[in-house]
Amino acid sequence: MTEIKNVFTTPDGKQFDTKAEAVNHLRLPKIREAFAKLTDNNTELAEWLIANQEQVEMAFETGTIRRVSKAEKKKLQASLDAIKEAGNPKFAFVVDNLEAIYTSFRWPSVTRLKPEEKTAAAQEALMKLSDDNAELVGYVLANQEGIMACYEAGIEKRPMNPKAAEALVEWRAKEAAKKAAKATEEVAG
Repeated sequence: MTEIKNVFTTPDGKQFDTKAEAVNHLRLPKIREAFAKLTDNNTELAEWLIANQEQVEMAFETGTIRRVSKAEKKKLQASLDAIKEAGNPKFAFVVDNLEAIYTSFRWPSVTRLKPEEKTAAAQEALMKLSDDNAELVGYVLANQEGIMACYEAGIEKRPMNPKAAEALVEWRAKEAAKKAAKATEEVAG
């Protein structure tokens, strides 16, 4: 049996199953260039930061409330569909409650941390990641903003539609006028 498969091919001839993977592959040179500037051409450090992007980002997100993204919702739906299609009687409870599981899924609650607690938690996570390399962890913590900006290199942001921008300005002006009128009423009344 033959299988037809869609692939995304980049100009350099590499093929990827998803558009996101292809776009990330095309962004990689820009990310490397950004890290070269940030790290004064320390390729070993730059490659380590690129290879461990997800873990570094997660270390900085410690203590931050995590929302379920659209992509995660899609993955959850696909997983639930796969469980349903499996037809295994051991999955009966999950199959019976698919909709409730999908609509109510939330990441576990996280206690809000103070800035110094967040830094300590990030430092602990980075120490584990770097095999207790205190110098590397110090550098990553000191350059958090620059590192996060490097991870965003090459992302093309579409400009806002001029009509939408104009409508937003008008709406904000109306809301400000309403607020001012209400405040004047309260003072006068």
